[in-house]
Amino acid sequence: MFENSKSRLDAISDGVFAVVLTLMVLDIKVPKTLTMADLYATGFSVVIYFISFAVVGQYWTFHQELLHTVTQPSTNFLVLNFFYLVFICLVPFATSFIGDHPGSRISATLFAIIIFMVDLFQFILFRSVIGEQPKKENLNAHDWEEYRAVSLMVLVAVVYILVGLLLPKWILVVIALGLGARTLNNTIGRRLQRQSKAK
Repeated sequence: MFENSKSRLDAISDGVFAVVLTLMVLDIKVPKTLTMADLYATGFSVVIYFISFAVVGQYWTFHQELLHTVTQPSTNFLVLNFFYLVFICLVPFATSFIGDHPGSRISATLFAIIIFMVDLFQFILFRSVIGEQPKKENLNAHDWEEYRAVSLMVLVAVVYILVGLLLPKWILVVIALGLGARTLNNTIGRRLQRQSKAK
């Protein structure tokens, strides 16, 4: 009978991510002249794009792993997922805003708040899936590693907000460092897991 569709959930989620990733590149304008000022502005837009693309790409990676574990999404999960996607959709706006107003406390803090909201709903989605597991033994070491990672991302996003409020000019640098540290941590963690399994 009537039930929620996993395939439609995958389709709408991937569609949103695809549109968001595409929209962000539209902020990169070809310089009207080859003056240093115009070249700098274009270069800054490219830097913002790469950082934002990495942020959204990271969210997609976690999201597709999460959906891989969901066989029959509950209505509650669908609602939470739409709230999550709402804030994903705001990333291009925040990217454009910070590109037009670099160093602004308002644009930096708004960017950080949107990241925090995405991280928060991502954490809630993971909690929802884990809570629906009949036995916690069904979760392997990698599952718990991912859950710890999304939990830490919420705390790191709080740091981003503080940086946006206190040191707005450094917000992109701090976010880039956070992405790099998280990638390095995940790489080392997975390598250690493979080594422990090989023994």
